[in-house]
Amino acid sequence: MRRFLFPLLAILFCLPAVCADSLARDKAPELFIECVLGDDVIYERQPVAAVITLFSTSPDVASADPVSEVALNKGEFASLQPVSPAGRSYRKTIKGVEYYCYPLRAFMFSMAEEGSYSLDHGMFDVAVSIPQVVNDPFWGKVRTSKLESYKVPVRKASFKVKSLPNPPESIDFSGSVGKFSIETVIPKGNIYVNEEATAVIVLRGTGLIAEQTMPEYRGAFSQGVKLKSVSESRTAAYDNGVMISELHLECTFIPTSSADAQIGVVSFDYFDPETKKYVKAESTPVKIDVKSSVAKRQSLSI
Repeated sequence: MRRFLFPLLAILFCLPAVCADSLARDKAPELFIECVLGDDVIYERQPVAAVITLFSTSPDVASADPVSEVALNKGEFASLQPVSPAGRSYRKTIKGVEYYCYPLRAFMFSMAEEGSYSLDHGMFDVAVSIPQVVNDPFWGKVRTSKLESYKVPVRKASFKVKSLPNPPESIDFSGSVGKFSIETVIPKGNIYVNEEATAVIVLRGTGLIAEQTMPEYRGAFSQGVKLKSVSESRTAAYDNGVMISELHLECTFIPTSSADAQIGVVSFDYFDPETKKYVKAESTPVKIDVKSSVAKRQSLSI
């Protein structure tokens, strides 16, 4: 009888594990990864956001590690800027099924040539905590969890790049695509004739300001002022799926007259992908209150 008892006990002790494994398989989540594009039809040099996002029917995703990165199927990016953090998790219902969505990677890119492209070949190792109920010999049924690992490929994301139309003769195209505005700012403080002063030209907007490109500012310093030097600084940041770019030109100038001195119009030509038209952004002329050197000597003597 004993020789039958031990095999029977072994089978009984193995049953909870078998049941737990079966339960884990029944509760396996639905997982897929998409490269979510801000737009699937873009113009040359137009920046677009790409967010590699994990969709899971389970909220208990423990980790997602890249096995292979997403790659462009042909050609190369004109610009590529990683974005961190990739974004916040959110929920989305697809065909009646609720998914927990986890942004894994994000980047902004643009293309220089028209054509049809795709982002493909990515793979992630995703670990999910699966709830289980096991029969403990002392405590009975106990709820616990087990990490299960899944190899999840990134679905192909296709997009099309359109060529830019030819600009009209009145436009000196900068190579920038987006929507921009420009202004001239004069810092607070007294400005005296024949002494150095500063003006800051600020170009900002959605899109990417092309490298080696600056607004047309030289003609703006011709009425009662003389331009001495210019220094530039550029920034670009990702905000809610949009590239925000800003260019500052710090212009040192010398007022040559205390009457009718001003900084004239500064212009910047770009292509607006929403209106599908070329646009000339222009600043408002800024009049400068230039004090005479006599007024400065009087203030110093006081």
